[in-house]
Amino acid sequence: MIKNEKQYKITLKKLFGLLEDIDQLQSRSGQLLAKERLLLVSLQTMREQLKNEVNAYVQLKTNASLLLPERSIDELPDLIIEYKIRAGMTQKEFSEKIGMKEQQLQRYEAEGFSSISFRNLLKIIHTVGLEVSVKGSMPEKGQIF
Repeated sequence: MIKNEKQYKITLKKLFGLLEDIDQLQSRSGQLLAKERLLLVSLQTMREQLKNEVNAYVQLKTNASLLLPERSIDELPDLIIEYKIRAGMTQKEFSEKIGMKEQQLQRYEAEGFSSISFRNLLKIIHTVGLEVSVKGSMPEKGQIF
């Protein structure tokens, strides 16, 4: 997942490099060795993955009315980042809005928010306007899970 504008630019650069590599291999399609054909398939797969990431990032940035689907709690880190992107905030703007140093926010994002305190997590959730609901049923009496 592309998390910010810097990663977006790096991904675009990688994508264009892949396109050049694919074009070079395809121009010799009749002369490719088995190893080169496997490389071509691998490059094409990588191209599709990068294109999907770029398209998802662009869609988030350009479609503010996009309703993001309901997700499970393990996808909360990605959802927070998607909301930040959709709001058009840079990491610096976002960190200022939530009263956190930009480097700390970068660390949280890089590690999928795994070491964040509950208080800071709630602050971020409220800042991006994310609505969280808990669904499920209570365990039977005497049963922990």
